[in-house]
Amino acid sequence: MTGTLNKAVRMVAILNLAYFGIEFAVAVWIGSVSLFADSIDFLEDASVNLLIMVALGWTVRNRARLGMALAGILLIPALATLWTAWEKFNIPIPPAPVPLTLTAAGAMLVNLSCALMLARYRH
Repeated sequence: MTGTLNKAVRMVAILNLAYFGIEFAVAVWIGSVSLFADSIDFLEDASVNLLIMVALGWTVRNRARLGMALAGILLIPALATLWTAWEKFNIPIPPAPVPLTLTAAGAMLVNLSCALMLARYRH
């Protein structure tokens, strides 16, 4: 992997991991199932980019092990999502709209930034 591509993949992984934390925290705060679900997507994107960045030179066996570990990590916010969905089913209270909207707008900006960073390396 070229140096500039490696830097772009690293930055995308960092941005996705950071925004996972933000979305997860806001989801807990306002009780939003959709933000929990989207935070899992950010964690998945961070995991995939980390896998690309770190494991390309590894053996297939070691890449598979890392992939399994990262998949296990994804279960944690997924369980939080299921728990919140169950709570919302039992007590259907909508989440606060302003934090939800601001967090969604931030997610859109992070995704757009990451897409633009990686678009230079399309084949």
